[in-house]
Amino acid sequence: MTLSMPMFGRRTLVRRVMLALLAAFCLVWIVLLARDFINETDSARFDERVLTLGNRLSGMLAKAKNDDEARAIIATTSTLVNASYREHNVPGIMLMQLYGADGAPLYRSPESGATRLGQAGRQLSDVMVDGQPFRLYQQQAGGRTLRLGAQIIQRNWILQRMGIDLAISMLIALPLVVLPLWLAVRRGLRPLQQLSDQITAKGLHDLEPLTAVPEYEEIKPLAAALDTLLTRLRHKIAREARFVQDAAHELRTPMAVISAQAHVLALAPDARQRAEAEQQLDQAVARSSHLVQQLLEMALFERELEQHAPLEKLDAAQLAQQAIADVAPAAMRRDIELSLEAPDTLLHALDRHAFLSILHNLLHNAVHYIQEGGQVRVELLRLAADGPLMLAVTDNGPGIAPAEQALVFERFYRCAGQNMPGSGLGLSIVQQAAMRLRGTVQLTTTPQSGGCRFVIEIPA
Repeated sequence: MTLSMPMFGRRTLVRRVMLALLAAFCLVWIVLLARDFINETDSARFDERVLTLGNRLSGMLAKAKNDDEARAIIATTSTLVNASYREHNVPGIMLMQLYGADGAPLYRSPESGATRLGQAGRQLSDVMVDGQPFRLYQQQAGGRTLRLGAQIIQRNWILQRMGIDLAISMLIALPLVVLPLWLAVRRGLRPLQQLSDQITAKGLHDLEPLTAVPEYEEIKPLAAALDTLLTRLRHKIAREARFVQDAAHELRTPMAVISAQAHVLALAPDARQRAEAEQQLDQAVARSSHLVQQLLEMALFERELEQHAPLEKLDAAQLAQQAIADVAPAAMRRDIELSLEAPDTLLHALDRHAFLSILHNLLHNAVHYIQEGGQVRVELLRLAADGPLMLAVTDNGPGIAPAEQALVFERFYRCAGQNMPGSGLGLSIVQQAAMRLRGTVQLTTTPQSGGCRFVIEIPA
C-alpha cells in the first residue's frame, strides 16, 4: 500500500476513514435537523412566542398615558417585527391592530391593509386572513384592545431554511475535524508501510522471522501472523528438502542393485544366472517401491499434521480386525500367532489412514523380526467413559535394548546387529501417524518374554 497516493484515488484505508467521517457528519446533520424541525414546528412553542410578544406589548400599552402614546408604541413594535421578518426572508407577516374602548380603530399596521382582525373568543385562536392561516392574539391593555395576527409559516420553508443554516455550521466544523483526523490516520498507517518495506527488503530465500518488533498493539497480530506463515513455509521447505535428501540417499543402494542386476541379466550366459539376476532385480524393485511408499506416507502425515485435518468417528475394533487380516498371510508363513483383544464395536475420533498405518507398521515389524512360532497380541480398549483410546501391540520377540528404544523412532535408524532387510522408517511413520491422531506412542519391554510392547494413546 502506498501512503502518498491521493486520498480519493485508489481504495485506501485513509479514504475509507474519511468517507466514514463524512457519512457520520451527514447523519449528525440529519438528526440535528430533525430535532430542530420538530421543536420549531411545535404549535405550543409557536403559541409561546406569540404570547410572549403580546403580553410584553400589552404591558407597555397599559402604561401609555394617552392614545397617541399607545399608537406610537404599537407602530414602533410593528415596524421592528416586520422589518425583522423581511431581513431574514421569512415568508410571513405580523398584523398588529389596536382598538379603543368604544371599538374604534386606533392603529392598524401597514401589513393589515383593510383587514380587520375579528374578535376572538379566547386569548389565542386560529383565523384565516386572505386565505392564509394566522394565530390571533387578543388582550385588553389599559382600556384598549390589542389584537395580533401571527402568520403560520409553511413547514417546507422552515425545513429548508433550517437545513441550510445547519449545513453551513457543519461545513465550517468539518475541516476542523477532518484535517487533524486525516493527518492522524496518515501518521498512524506509517507502521504498516514500515512493515511492508521490511517484507519487501527480505531476500528470495529469507524465511526468517521479522527482525523489528512492531511498537503498536494493532500491528503486532499482523506481524505475528506473518512470522507464523514464514515459519510454516520454512518448515515446509525444510521438510521437502529432507524428503528429497532421504529419497536420494536411500534409493541409491536399490538403484545401484537394479543397475547391476540389469547388466548381469543382459550378459548372463546361462538360464541359472539369468534367473538369479531376475530374482535380485525383483527384490531391488520391490524394496525401492516400498521405500518410496513409506517416504510418501511420512510426507502425507507431516502435511496433514500442519493442516490440522479433522478426524471422524470410526469403529476402531473393525479397523484392527482389517489390519490383522491384511498381515495374516505373512504371519502364517512364519507360523506366528496373531490375537486381538477388543470389544465388538469401539467408536472413536480417528483418521482411517493414520490408524491403519500404525497397525500395519507395528504388525509388519513384529511378524518380520520375531522368531518363527512367536506370538503377537493386539489390545484395544477405552480407558474410561468418553476417555482416551489405548492401542497396544505386544510380541514375544527378542525386544529392543533400552538404550536404543528412544532412537528407533528416528528416520532410517536400524538397531545394532540387525541383519533383516528394512528401511528403518516403519516406527518413524508410526510416530507421525500417532501425532496425526493427536496421540502419543511409547515403547517398553515386556517383563515376561522380554519382547516389545508399543502403546499408543489417542485422546477423545
